[in-house]
Amino acid sequence: MSSPQPPGAGARISTGMILVAMLFPVFMAFAYPASYVSAMHQPVPHHMEVEVIGTSDSTQQLACQVAAQGGDALDVSTVADAPTAREDVMDRETRAAFDPSDGKLYVATAGGRQAKAAAQSVFQQVAQQVGVPLAVQDLKKPAPKDTLGIAYMYVMTACVTAGYVTSTMLGNLGKGMRLRSRLGLIGMLSVVAAVLTVGVTWGFYGVYDAHLVTAGLVAMAAYFTAAVFQLGVGGLLGQAATIVGITVFVILGIPASGIATSPDMMPGFFQVTHRMMPTGAIGELLQRVIYFDGHGVGPWILLLATWLMLGAGLLWLGSLRSPHPGEDRGVIADQVDHARKHPDEPLLTAYDSHDSDDDDAARPARGRHRAQEVKHA
Repeated sequence: MSSPQPPGAGARISTGMILVAMLFPVFMAFAYPASYVSAMHQPVPHHMEVEVIGTSDSTQQLACQVAAQGGDALDVSTVADAPTAREDVMDRETRAAFDPSDGKLYVATAGGRQAKAAAQSVFQQVAQQVGVPLAVQDLKKPAPKDTLGIAYMYVMTACVTAGYVTSTMLGNLGKGMRLRSRLGLIGMLSVVAAVLTVGVTWGFYGVYDAHLVTAGLVAMAAYFTAAVFQLGVGGLLGQAATIVGITVFVILGIPASGIATSPDMMPGFFQVTHRMMPTGAIGELLQRVIYFDGHGVGPWILLLATWLMLGAGLLWLGSLRSPHPGEDRGVIADQVDHARKHPDEPLLTAYDSHDSDDDDAARPARGRHRAQEVKHA
């Protein structure tokens, strides 16, 4: 027989749990500005890749001179000719390419306005040193209705957040669902999310007018990957998975996407996370699909697929810890089964335990009723 709790023990326990739970909003209040301000408050070039066009000795000397002047801000290389340089810019392999023979500077504003402006400022000085007028050739401008060139960031944010929230709700309310049912629901909702996000962006506001289907597939993959990863983390960590999901997809994820601020305009830490996080892959895929005709999407597809496989691996690990079928099926599933067996009972009392405060007259009848169920079983 258990000893009675001292007066006020329940209140003390509840207060302690509430105080622990309040650490989560405190963490968010610190983590949001710490991440976003660190990444975006002072965008300057960090190892920005640029090219100087030409093969002569003077071109090599000029490239070395630009590299010395730029320091850690620039990574300077040479390229043989202008067509190759233009292709490198469109493939997102370089931010800008300068031709000292005629002063042309090849850039792509759709790849990031801040980065384009920084590269133009650098080569404005170089052109003055060489003695030629700078002629900027913008190979890809943002769409007229996407003047900042970042509207697709909200497609990514919507799908990633919706996927994360879906798995969080399934973890709390869908404990009785089989894994294949959860994945089937996630797959169906990923299509819905993709249709809604690109429908608003392309159809309602008309921000873009091309690559609708391909961008929709990226949006669907973003939702599905975020949902599967969060479902896997939730199966292992329970409620603590909330912090993991928000950190991966929002606190670090949005700056690491490289959309609001170009990766080479952020500190080195965020350049690394850009190449590692799922949001970095999603941001690159959307940008390259919408503005650069899908150039160079291969590595980013592989990165997103890696996160999807990581989520699948976490689901498998979680299944090793799961109870056998029929155990811990969840309150909602138990209520549904009980309601099917006892349709005459009120719904709100269908999950009452035998230790509830029923009147004494009802208990013998319930006991006989349960005995009959056991006998029939």
